[in-house]
Amino acid sequence: MKSEDSIYEAFLNTLDEDLRSMCAKNEKAEKPFPYPYCGEENVERLAKALVGVLEKHSPDIPGLVPEQYRDDVHEARELLAAAALALLSLYFPQRDNCMRCMAILISLFRHGSNPRFKSSGVLMFEQVSTGMKYSSEKGGYIPSRFVRHTDHKRPYDHVHRDGSRGFTADEDDVVMFFERYRVIQQRVFDTSPRFNFELCVKYPYEALSDNRENFYCMEEKMEIDLATKVRELQDRYTLNFAQAKEYDLLDKLMIDALLAYLRDGSVSIAARESYVAQTERLIDGAVKLPCATSPKEGADVDRIS
Repeated sequence: MKSEDSIYEAFLNTLDEDLRSMCAKNEKAEKPFPYPYCGEENVERLAKALVGVLEKHSPDIPGLVPEQYRDDVHEARELLAAAALALLSLYFPQRDNCMRCMAILISLFRHGSNPRFKSSGVLMFEQVSTGMKYSSEKGGYIPSRFVRHTDHKRPYDHVHRDGSRGFTADEDDVVMFFERYRVIQQRVFDTSPRFNFELCVKYPYEALSDNRENFYCMEEKMEIDLATKVRELQDRYTLNFAQAKEYDLLDKLMIDALLAYLRDGSVSIAARESYVAQTERLIDGAVKLPCATSPKEGADVDRIS
């Protein structure tokens, strides 16, 4: 059984009979979600069930999600799942209400340290709230072709008194769920602009995709690879302790500081990568880290604060 099949089966098994039957009625999609739109409460239940299954199937790499952001990331995953379920069922064809399209939609989200940056995922959802679609060919915004299935209204045609277009959170559940997600995303961004919150949120959704190469951008792959290396280093360090390998006090302090630095998502990947080999040599006991090359004294890289 393929991974996506087992995940979908586990997802269905967590649902009550009503929600399972709603999924089953969508016969035009493979591994379907409900169609037509099943309402705010049901979408919230579906989102919580899906995220619960995904987090169990694809637990976070240790160190990828800092402890202080763990609750935020979990809540954001549920809200983004709910927003995606609502968007697919309200604005996309029936056949697109499925796990594969959910993965494609989530994969469009990217992190940007510039506060004005908007990923393709954000721009997709903003078509509902602004009535406008960004066109790379035109180099600007054009009217969105989105039409809400429940009442055949276009966000672009919905004009407010101030001249703005699109639906508000009170008028559309897609906007409501997505704005709640953006509140969390913005709060984390204001605290740590470099931290790749979007990667942490989307990580378990990779299990829904049949192509990892397309799911992650290059920077996200590098972040995941680094987190994997750090986990391996931590495991090796722990094993050495268990086998009574002796480290002097300076070694312990330096290794602990370096491992903490390598996990610090607020520091650039390149800066952290530059200390992987030195951390590995210290853990293996090959050399001591010279004071002159301490990350606290590096002039050209981010520093341990």
